Amino acid sequence: MAETIWSTALPLIAVLIVAIGAYTLWRTVKERRSGFALQDERTARIQGRAATVAFHLGSWYLILLNFYNIFRIEFQGLDELGSMPVINSAVILMGVAYIALNTYFGRREDL
Repeated sequence: MAETIWSTALPLIAVLIVAIGAYTLWRTVKERRSGFALQDERTARIQGRAATVAFHLGSWYLILLNFYNIFRIEFQGLDELGSMPVINSAVILMGVAYIALNTYFGRREDL
């Protein structure tokens, strides 16, 4: 069962990565040909602020997961969390937080 899921998921993930890369490259080439600047100061500031907040959120999430792991092992006598759920949840949290914050900060007018 798991092999069937991964045998279809891995090529799909690879196709998505290539598609996102191609779209990003196409958009960059299109913006360069238009003659306008790729990023203005406001866009760079918004992306920097969103990335900083997402990084700090992810760091605090991982610290809390470590304390949760210690609590599980020492007080409940359970096994530690597996590495894949921890890594996957942290990557998803940080990615979604960056996208949401970038959108939120981009819609605000006072930045």
